Amino acid sequence: MTRALSAFFLLFVFIGQAAAASDPPPSSDQSVNELLASASQAVGRENYRGVMVYLREDQLDTLRVTHRFADGLEQERLVSLTGQPREVIRRGGVVTSILPDSQVVLISRRKRDGLLGSVTEFSAERMRRHYKVSDEGQRRLADRVGRLISIQPMDQYRYGYRMLIDEKTRLPLKLDLLRNGDVLEQLMFTEIEFPESIPDSAFEPGFDIEGFRVIKHRAVEVAEESVPKEAWTPTSLPPGFELAEDGVRRVTEDGFVRQMLFTDGVATVSAFIAPAGLRKPLDGATTMGAVNAYGHVIDDTQITVVGEVPAVTVREIAENLERGGERAQVRAPADGDG
Repeated sequence: MTRALSAFFLLFVFIGQAAAASDPPPSSDQSVNELLASASQAVGRENYRGVMVYLREDQLDTLRVTHRFADGLEQERLVSLTGQPREVIRRGGVVTSILPDSQVVLISRRKRDGLLGSVTEFSAERMRRHYKVSDEGQRRLADRVGRLISIQPMDQYRYGYRMLIDEKTRLPLKLDLLRNGDVLEQLMFTEIEFPESIPDSAFEPGFDIEGFRVIKHRAVEVAEESVPKEAWTPTSLPPGFELAEDGVRRVTEDGFVRQMLFTDGVATVSAFIAPAGLRKPLDGATTMGAVNAYGHVIDDTQITVVGEVPAVTVREIAENLERGGERAQVRAPADGDG
């Protein structure tokens, strides 16, 4: 749940940064681009707290959200109000997840200069080649007035997006991920306030975690190994998608995975290429909410392509990876693959 929440916020941060970095478009487009850029800043820089609902696959989760930016440090606390008790506290790049029913505390680190950093290089002009961006006017939510921005795809290879941006603070109040006009995932504040300051106590755990088992997850490291010349390469990609980053990651002491990041300036897709047997293989297609994945084993290599894009996009990327003339032949999808 929290991974999807972060992915949604990151998506609109990238959109805003791309818009801010572009050359000035005509006045109406410029207004929308400036709004997107302001929204990307507000997500990380505003103080806010409230209640948010997260809807996906007909399942509804409710979260209490507290966010603060002070003295250059971003902090956030998410508390689940439905289902099993859960709590996530983020302080800078350190994320602490508390699972009281299991009496477990998970601690992980997320580097800010991660793999997705290069997405900011893509321009708003590039985004407009494959999406129609429009201002749908004012809407009211959680007793606040916002502007509704629509980002609609021009083909089958990407999803659509819709966000309601607060007029005063520029924080996104509602975020929708769309497929053919239908909502796949939705984040929406039902209550929100913007205090000038938030006390340190607001970011303390709400559970007594004494005696809980603590599990520390080591951050994925960028390995010194370079990508070999005979490595897998894409022969063609879905329209608008380009290779943004390509590198080798260390996932265990002696286990390495190559990760390729493709983007159209809004959506991102990752291809993971690893020795067969390193992990349980994915064979064929799988879908979890808005995320589609396609996997296949070619001789000694496991190829897995995953992204918050339609199934046709990950399948086409997987089918067009080639190593020295050896193309990754992937089975045709079953009827209904979305």
